Amino acid sequence: MKHSPKDAGPSQEALADLQQKLRYTFRSQQLLVDALTHRSYLNEYGPEISSNERLEFLGDAVLALVSADLVYTERPVDSEGILTQLRVALVRASTLADFARQLALGTYLRLGHSEATLGGRDRESVIASAFEAVVGAIYLDGGIDAARTFLDPFLREALARATAQQRIKDDKSLLQELAQGRLGVTPRYRLVSAEGPAHARTFVVEVLLGEHIAARGEGQSKQQAEQAAAHNALLDPGWSDEA
Repeated sequence: MKHSPKDAGPSQEALADLQQKLRYTFRSQQLLVDALTHRSYLNEYGPEISSNERLEFLGDAVLALVSADLVYTERPVDSEGILTQLRVALVRASTLADFARQLALGTYLRLGHSEATLGGRDRESVIASAFEAVVGAIYLDGGIDAARTFLDPFLREALARATAQQRIKDDKSLLQELAQGRLGVTPRYRLVSAEGPAHARTFVVEVLLGEHIAARGEGQSKQQAEQAAAHNALLDPGWSDEA
């Protein structure tokens, strides 16, 4: 039996409390409510309610832009590869879940009974997605400057932590971490060609995720070519949906 949407949901007091933590006041309160609504909630309160999945999609893109701009500005001498690794460290699910916990975001979520009973209010995937949805909602309500102002202290703290902990990894290590986390597979490298004289050979290597060729790279050694292939795969992560 589905309940009426008015039977549950964050109170005005709860919404005001959360906005104080966000340091942002919404012009459209409904955007914030939608950002707090997990899809499991729809099963009990009706499909006419909006879940936070579309806002999560938008917030993911806003996070990518703001984090890329931050690392580009704050790390002016780092290579593209290092900047990519730092940006990934800022927007990985565990980092976003940490941001959400700082806000106690899970306590405000609209969850289905089963999801709440099974610990959804502190589940990494749930609260990380909710944080992205809140970012998307702030962007729609106040624009990119509002989203940047909200994100800046979180991202700066994460950037300092990532740098201090020396979490910057080479491209092969980072690709392996991402591929195992997203797909449950370990990258394999296959030599495609080796051309030129012995003292100046060019190696071409492709990296496979499962049976999918994610990217190719070349270098003066097989190791360099493998790093280049991994780097190219990180630049175009469409493999996460195809492999």
